[in-house]
Amino acid sequence: MHILKNTCESLLGTLLNIPGKIKDTDKAREDLRDMGIRLELHLQVDCGRTIKPSALYVMSSNERKGFCEFLRSIKFPDGYAANISKCVKEGKIMGLKTHDYHVLL
Repeated sequence: MHILKNTCESLLGTLLNIPGKIKDTDKAREDLRDMGIRLELHLQVDCGRTIKPSALYVMSSNERKGFCEFLRSIKFPDGYAANISKCVKEGKIMGLKTHDYHVLL
């Protein structure tokens, strides 16, 4: 069941673009370039600066706020899951237990 927790944690980190939890790194983008796939996601150099285009699956700040508001508003039956609204802070989801990640998926 910890595999499920790690998978869900990684998925949420990538979707919400949480630093330290995201798997979409510069090295991953370079690998895409080396394989010759997903041209729209390749790193771009502009005036000596490297720009990483945002992927379609990454939520914008408005979408992230809406998703967090949705999670704050969810009500579960007693004993089914923890109060997830207490774990949503500043656009991040922290402190969930394994069963809570299972409920989210």
